[in-house]
Amino acid sequence: MKKTIVRCYIRSKVPPMRWTDDLDLLFTQVVELLGGERKATPKPILKCMDVRNLTISHVKSHLQMYRKKKKEESIKEKRLMLEMNRRQSQQYLQIYERARDATQFIQNQQRPQLDIIEKITPVLESSNKFLYQFSRERLNENKNNDVVVASGSAIGEEELSLELTLGHKY
Repeated sequence: MKKTIVRCYIRSKVPPMRWTDDLDLLFTQVVELLGGERKATPKPILKCMDVRNLTISHVKSHLQMYRKKKKEESIKEKRLMLEMNRRQSQQYLQIYERARDATQFIQNQQRPQLDIIEKITPVLESSNKFLYQFSRERLNENKNNDVVVASGSAIGEEELSLELTLGHKY
């Protein structure tokens, strides 16, 4: 069996550096100026920053953390977008279901009305025939059309009303 060699961690001789907000802002501006966290490399960043006591190892370390932070933000943004799309899809589904339910309710409300219309139609047709015949007879008897038609309509309406109310023909 072959033994794996573990490399020992050797602590840098360069003391750790505290990145102030101003220094971090300058770093971010330089990185963006150089084309973003993927294109920017430590050496050009160090040259552009031109800060005293700043070494390439400081920039490398900070760039590594900066890239990790950007990647995490990107993942969070993608998750947020997926969640927003999921919620939006749920809202569209709810709207669709409400519209479907409203349409079904309206259709169910119209069905009894259609049943009533189907039941009343034969009654109305017979009443209209009766009213037409009655008004023709009255016109032949009398020369005063306005009074006869009005009284004929009233009589026909009364009979139709009784017919619809009681369900009997008179």
